Amino acid sequence: SGVYCSPLRLLAHEVYMRMMAAGVSCGLLTGEDRRYPDYSLQDVKPVGYTSTGTPITQVTSCTIEMLPVKLFDVAVIDEIQMISDKQRGWAWTSALLSLRARELHLCGEPSAVPLVKRICEMMDEEVEVREYSRLGELEVSSRSLEGSWKNIRAGDCVVVFSRAEIYGIKNTIEKKTGMRCAVIYGSLPPESRVKQAALFNDPNSDYDVLVASDAVGMGINLSINRVVFTTLEKFDGESVRPISVSQTRQIGGRAGRFNSGVSVGTVTTMQPSDIRALQSSMGTMPPSLDAAGIKPTTSMIEMFSHQFPDVSFSQLWSMFRDIASVDDQYFMCSFDDQESVAREIEKLPLTVSERYQLIYAPVNARDPIVKQCLQTYAAAIAYKRECNIMDVVSLPLGIPTNRETIQIFEQWHRGIT
Repeated sequence: SGVYCSPLRLLAHEVYMRMMAAGVSCGLLTGEDRRYPDYSLQDVKPVGYTSTGTPITQVTSCTIEMLPVKLFDVAVIDEIQMISDKQRGWAWTSALLSLRARELHLCGEPSAVPLVKRICEMMDEEVEVREYSRLGELEVSSRSLEGSWKNIRAGDCVVVFSRAEIYGIKNTIEKKTGMRCAVIYGSLPPESRVKQAALFNDPNSDYDVLVASDAVGMGINLSINRVVFTTLEKFDGESVRPISVSQTRQIGGRAGRFNSGVSVGTVTTMQPSDIRALQSSMGTMPPSLDAAGIKPTTSMIEMFSHQFPDVSFSQLWSMFRDIASVDDQYFMCSFDDQESVAREIEKLPLTVSERYQLIYAPVNARDPIVKQCLQTYAAAIAYKRECNIMDVVSLPLGIPTNRETIQIFEQWHRGIT
């Protein structure tokens, strides 16, 4: 038995599809999608049956936050360097410390090796490090595209860090070059992302260029000849800052991957002012990670809440963050998103355990439609009443024709899933 822990829903879906195509019985488990193996396929067979006759799945492909609590023969945790991510690092730490597997494979940047070794030494676990060379060559261009969209060519992936700009740049490229563009970004529904990736990868389709967010940086199988950064800065939720060396190398490294169709991949920028920074980042190894992210468990928050019965649940989080102390090997992940969700459901008569489950749901409380769905679902839980999705959802009529209507459909999709 085995499990693959993915950093992205799209990548978990891709592994699921590849396993099924290879005849391996594989289940899919993400925050918005649960699928069992399709045993109607000729080569897909269960590895056995339970006492009640239920087929036993050989492999599970999941997002790391949805890791099943069971024993596996082999487990794979992808992008282990995410263990130091300020928002999601706790999921990698939790998997590393608690995943029950006879053999555990960690894939990712060398920058994570010293930290992983230190953590494993504390558990008296043996660590074997294997380094692999990139199969396809990669070069950093000495020239940018000089700010001209006319210099975009077939096989390019144009990286945009603002979701609001993706469709505008797509339209500009199509007008300037006559080539059609596929689009991939994080909030696009998984089914749409898969279709867009397939269109770009298909040499017989009319889609020659990909316009994408940094979601392309993590393992998505794409036939990219050249990566073009429109900028090397990104809004991180607080301010606009340069993207890290790790992010630059990871995204740029998607060019010219093995079997992509070119012998040498290329990385460049749209603006001449960014080319030196790109060359510096691509030629620099990311620094070793200092600490791993963690989060409090349900039982910790329940015990903490008993000490302050008159304090609101959203306030508990900031109090816990201020009071808690952790070992130097770890740090407390950001609670900003959790506090935001907690405030939205504050007045509902929910238990601490129910609130905890809701605040760690993949919810963006800044989206008005998603927030509306969250409040409706939380109320159904609080008052123990049935919640019919069709009573919650009110989809616009007609096909979306602009960015604003597309965003409305995306929000409803997130609200439903």
